[in-house]
Amino acid sequence: MTPSARPLATPTASTADGPAVDPTDPVAAPVRINVRALLVEGDRILLANERGQTWFHLLGGRVEAGETVQGALRRLLDEQAGIELDHLTFAGCLEGTAIERGERVRVLDVVFAVDRSWAGEFGTRLDDLDIVSASLVSLPDLDLRPATLRQLIPEWLLHARPAWYGASGR
Repeated sequence: MTPSARPLATPTASTADGPAVDPTDPVAAPVRINVRALLVEGDRILLANERGQTWFHLLGGRVEAGETVQGALRRLLDEQAGIELDHLTFAGCLEGTAIERGERVRVLDVVFAVDRSWAGEFGTRLDDLDIVSASLVSLPDLDLRPATLRQLIPEWLLHARPAWYGASGR
């Protein structure tokens, strides 16, 4: 369906901030952009874990309004682990959906490979976040979020070509 032929999303209700979107409409669902760092050294990768959760994700997080994705990644890695970035290389995008506060949200994770030595130079700066070094061979045994990281990480390490991974549940 061409963009001009696509039916317009119809709001289901109004709020004080304006019309609400139909959360079942993929066109109208709000979009959250995250930026993530692929930090690999030797056979180890840095992962983050929200305390109390059993799943892991790459360091990084939400891009705030007015930020570039690179600027957000620099801010987030400094806030999370005191890591200053050197060189960034675009590794790919992961498209998915999530439920936040009972509403469906489209999520786009922009992933950058970070060219920086980090061995022994990191530690969590946040009370609700653990940062761990995991063996690359242990990745299939870990609950990674989004799950498409299982494809992106080995493909990037093998070919160093950016790729887009389509929508899937988180």
